[in-house]
Amino acid sequence: MRTLTRSALALALVAIAAALLLRGPRLTEQQVRETIFSSIEEEHPEAFLVTGRLDLTVTTRIEDSRVLLPGLVGLDLGTARATVRVPGRVSYGFPADALRPEMVRLLDDGTIEIDLPGLSVYSAEPDLAAMEVETERGWARLPGVREDVERQAVAIIEGALRRQGAAHLSASHQPGINSARALQRLLSPALQGLGMDRPSFRFRLGDDLVVEPSG
Repeated sequence: MRTLTRSALALALVAIAAALLLRGPRLTEQQVRETIFSSIEEEHPEAFLVTGRLDLTVTTRIEDSRVLLPGLVGLDLGTARATVRVPGRVSYGFPADALRPEMVRLLDDGTIEIDLPGLSVYSAEPDLAAMEVETERGWARLPGVREDVERQAVAIIEGALRRQGAAHLSASHQPGINSARALQRLLSPALQGLGMDRPSFRFRLGDDLVVEPSG
Protein backbone atom coordinates (compact mmCIF):
# COMPACT_ATOMS: atom_id res chain seq x y z
CA MET A 1 0.00 0.00 0.00
CA ARG A 2 1.36 3.39 -0.94
CA THR A 3 1.87 5.80 1.89
CA LEU A 4 0.94 9.45 1.59
CA THR A 5 3.80 11.87 1.34
CA ARG A 6 3.81 14.78 3.71
CA SER A 7 2.72 17.17 0.95
CA ALA A 8 -0.12 14.87 -0.12
CA LEU A 9 -1.23 14.45 3.49
CA ALA A 10 -1.16 18.20 4.00
CA LEU A 11 -3.24 18.75 0.87
CA ALA A 12 -5.75 16.15 2.07
CA LEU A 13 -6.07 17.84 5.45
CA VAL A 14 -6.52 21.22 3.80
CA ALA A 15 -9.23 19.78 1.55
CA ILE A 16 -11.07 18.27 4.53
CA ALA A 17 -10.81 21.51 6.49
CA ALA A 18 -12.10 23.48 3.50
CA ALA A 19 -15.03 21.11 3.08
CA LEU A 20 -15.95 21.44 6.75
CA LEU A 21 -15.63 25.20 6.53
CA LEU A 22 -17.91 25.38 3.50
CA ARG A 23 -20.37 23.02 5.12
CA GLY A 24 -20.53 25.28 8.15
CA PRO A 25 -21.29 24.33 11.72
CA ARG A 26 -24.13 21.87 12.31
CA LEU A 27 -27.24 23.66 13.43
CA THR A 28 -29.06 22.63 16.55
CA GLU A 29 -32.72 21.75 16.66
CA GLN A 30 -33.31 24.76 18.90
CA GLN A 31 -31.78 27.11 16.32
CA VAL A 32 -34.00 25.66 13.60
CA ARG A 33 -37.11 25.98 15.75
CA GLU A 34 -36.38 29.58 16.72
CA THR A 35 -35.78 30.55 13.09
CA ILE A 36 -38.99 28.88 11.91
CA PHE A 37 -41.19 30.46 14.56
CA SER A 38 -39.66 33.92 14.21
CA SER A 39 -40.20 33.76 10.43
CA ILE A 40 -43.87 32.85 10.86
CA GLU A 41 -44.42 35.59 13.43
CA GLU A 42 -42.72 38.19 11.23
CA GLU A 43 -44.59 37.30 8.04
CA HIS A 44 -48.00 36.65 9.59
CA PRO A 45 -48.59 38.95 12.55
CA GLU A 46 -52.36 38.43 12.22
CA ALA A 47 -51.82 35.02 13.88
CA PHE A 48 -53.35 32.97 11.07
CA LEU A 49 -51.10 31.41 8.44
CA VAL A 50 -52.88 31.30 5.08
CA THR A 51 -51.38 28.44 3.09
CA GLY A 52 -53.73 28.08 0.14
CA ARG A 53 -56.89 29.13 -1.67
CA LEU A 54 -59.77 27.34 -3.36
CA ASP A 55 -61.87 28.65 -6.23
CA LEU A 56 -65.40 27.29 -5.80
CA THR A 57 -68.89 27.82 -7.14
CA VAL A 58 -71.85 27.41 -4.83
CA THR A 59 -75.53 27.18 -5.66
CA THR A 60 -78.20 27.87 -3.08
CA ARG A 61 -81.98 27.99 -3.21
CA ILE A 62 -84.37 29.81 -0.96
CA GLU A 63 -88.12 30.17 -0.98
CA ASP A 64 -90.49 32.38 0.93
CA SER A 65 -94.18 31.51 1.28
CA ARG A 66 -96.88 33.70 2.77
CA VAL A 67 -100.39 32.80 3.81
CA LEU A 68 -103.11 35.37 4.56
CA LEU A 69 -104.41 34.94 8.14
CA PRO A 70 -103.18 31.38 8.69
CA GLY A 71 -105.61 29.27 10.69
CA LEU A 72 -108.52 31.53 9.74
CA VAL A 73 -108.64 32.26 6.04
CA GLY A 74 -105.55 30.38 4.92
CA LEU A 75 -105.34 32.05 1.51
CA ASP A 76 -102.04 31.21 -0.15
CA LEU A 77 -100.48 34.36 -1.49
CA GLY A 78 -97.88 32.45 -3.47
CA THR A 79 -94.26 31.52 -3.09
CA ALA A 80 -91.20 33.40 -4.30
CA ARG A 81 -88.17 31.28 -5.08
CA ALA A 82 -84.62 32.25 -5.95
CA THR A 83 -81.77 30.06 -7.10
CA VAL A 84 -78.43 31.84 -6.75
CA ARG A 85 -75.15 30.63 -8.24
CA VAL A 86 -72.01 32.47 -7.20
CA PRO A 87 -68.30 31.76 -7.75
CA GLY A 88 -66.01 32.60 -4.87
CA ARG A 89 -62.65 32.06 -3.25
CA VAL A 90 -61.97 30.34 0.05
CA SER A 91 -58.67 30.88 1.89
CA TYR A 92 -57.42 28.21 4.28
CA GLY A 93 -54.52 27.49 6.61
CA PHE A 94 -54.05 27.19 10.35
CA PRO A 95 -53.67 29.43 13.42
CA ALA A 96 -50.01 30.22 13.99
CA ASP A 97 -50.20 29.16 17.64
CA ALA A 98 -51.35 25.69 16.55
CA LEU A 99 -47.76 24.99 15.48
CA ARG A 100 -45.83 24.14 18.65
CA PRO A 101 -42.06 23.65 19.15
CA GLU A 102 -42.33 19.88 19.63
CA MET A 103 -43.90 19.66 16.16
CA VAL A 104 -40.60 20.74 14.56
CA ARG A 105 -37.71 18.26 14.53
CA LEU A 106 -34.20 18.27 13.06
CA LEU A 107 -33.40 14.74 11.88
CA ASP A 108 -29.93 13.19 11.82
CA ASP A 109 -29.61 13.64 8.05
CA GLY A 110 -30.39 17.36 8.33
CA THR A 111 -34.01 17.06 7.17
CA ILE A 112 -36.45 19.35 8.97
CA GLU A 113 -39.60 17.42 9.85
CA ILE A 114 -42.73 19.41 10.65
CA ASP A 115 -46.13 18.18 11.81
CA LEU A 116 -48.69 20.36 10.03
CA PRO A 117 -51.65 21.41 12.19
CA GLY A 118 -55.13 20.63 10.92
CA LEU A 119 -56.31 23.00 8.21
CA SER A 120 -59.39 25.20 8.50
CA VAL A 121 -61.19 27.86 6.46
CA TYR A 122 -59.95 31.40 7.09
CA SER A 123 -62.16 33.48 4.81
CA ALA A 124 -64.83 33.11 2.14
CA GLU A 125 -65.18 35.80 -0.52
CA PRO A 126 -68.10 35.47 -2.96
CA ASP A 127 -67.73 37.25 -6.30
CA LEU A 128 -71.07 39.03 -6.34
CA ALA A 129 -70.27 40.69 -9.67
CA ALA A 130 -70.46 37.23 -11.30
CA MET A 131 -73.63 36.17 -9.46
CA GLU A 132 -76.39 34.49 -11.46
CA VAL A 133 -79.97 34.55 -10.11
CA GLU A 134 -82.97 32.60 -11.33
CA THR A 135 -86.34 33.48 -9.73
CA GLU A 136 -89.95 32.39 -9.86
CA ARG A 137 -92.45 34.92 -8.59
CA GLY A 138 -95.66 33.87 -6.91
CA TRP A 139 -98.95 34.93 -8.52
CA ALA A 140 -100.09 37.29 -5.72
CA ARG A 141 -96.95 38.64 -4.22
CA LEU A 142 -96.59 42.20 -3.02
CA PRO A 143 -94.04 44.46 -4.79
CA GLY A 144 -90.53 43.99 -3.50
CA VAL A 145 -90.99 40.44 -2.20
CA ARG A 146 -88.88 38.96 -4.98
CA GLU A 147 -85.99 41.27 -4.12
CA ASP A 148 -86.28 40.39 -0.43
CA VAL A 149 -85.99 36.69 -1.25
CA GLU A 150 -82.94 37.31 -3.43
CA ARG A 151 -81.26 39.26 -0.61
CA GLN A 152 -81.88 36.37 1.77
CA ALA A 153 -80.27 33.98 -0.68
CA VAL A 154 -77.19 36.17 -1.10
CA ALA A 155 -76.86 36.49 2.68
CA ILE A 156 -76.25 32.74 3.04
CA ILE A 157 -73.73 32.47 0.17
CA GLU A 158 -70.74 33.12 2.40
CA GLY A 159 -71.80 30.37 4.78
CA ALA A 160 -72.31 27.99 1.86
CA LEU A 161 -68.81 28.79 0.59
CA ARG A 162 -67.33 28.11 4.01
CA ARG A 163 -69.11 24.76 4.30
CA GLN A 164 -68.06 23.68 0.82
CA GLY A 165 -64.47 24.74 1.51
CA ALA A 166 -64.38 22.84 4.81
CA ALA A 167 -65.74 19.74 3.09
CA HIS A 168 -62.99 19.95 0.47
CA LEU A 169 -60.30 20.31 3.16
CA SER A 170 -61.48 17.13 4.89
CA ALA A 171 -61.90 15.10 1.69
CA SER A 172 -58.77 15.99 -0.31
CA HIS A 173 -55.01 15.70 0.27
CA GLN A 174 -54.23 18.56 -2.13
CA PRO A 175 -54.70 21.37 0.43
CA GLY A 176 -52.14 19.63 2.68
CA ILE A 177 -49.69 19.39 -0.22
CA ASN A 178 -50.25 23.05 -1.07
CA SER A 179 -49.69 24.00 2.59
CA ALA A 180 -46.41 22.07 2.72
CA ARG A 181 -45.15 23.88 -0.37
CA ALA A 182 -46.24 27.24 1.01
CA LEU A 183 -44.34 26.65 4.25
CA GLN A 184 -41.27 25.54 2.33
CA ARG A 185 -41.29 28.81 0.36
CA LEU A 186 -41.80 30.82 3.55
CA LEU A 187 -39.12 29.14 5.68
CA SER A 188 -36.33 28.35 3.21
CA PRO A 189 -34.85 31.89 2.96
CA ALA A 190 -34.56 32.22 6.76
CA LEU A 191 -32.90 28.81 7.10
CA GLN A 192 -30.53 29.60 4.26
CA GLY A 193 -29.54 32.65 6.26
CA LEU A 194 -28.43 30.27 9.01
CA GLY A 195 -26.11 28.50 6.59
CA MET A 196 -28.32 25.72 5.24
CA ASP A 197 -27.65 25.73 1.51
CA ARG A 198 -30.82 23.90 0.39
CA PRO A 199 -33.03 23.09 3.38
CA SER A 200 -34.75 19.73 3.11
CA PHE A 201 -38.26 19.42 4.53
CA ARG A 202 -40.63 16.62 5.43
CA PHE A 203 -44.18 17.59 6.35
CA ARG A 204 -46.66 15.34 8.10
CA LEU A 205 -50.39 16.01 8.09
CA GLY A 206 -52.14 13.45 10.26
CA ASP A 207 -51.23 9.78 9.96
CA ASP A 208 -51.77 9.29 6.23
CA LEU A 209 -49.98 12.16 4.46
CA VAL A 210 -46.25 12.77 4.25
CA VAL A 211 -45.02 15.46 1.85
CA GLU A 212 -41.36 16.01 0.91
CA PRO A 213 -41.38 18.97 -1.50
CA SER A 214 -38.38 19.25 -3.78
CA GLY A 215 -36.41 22.34 -4.61
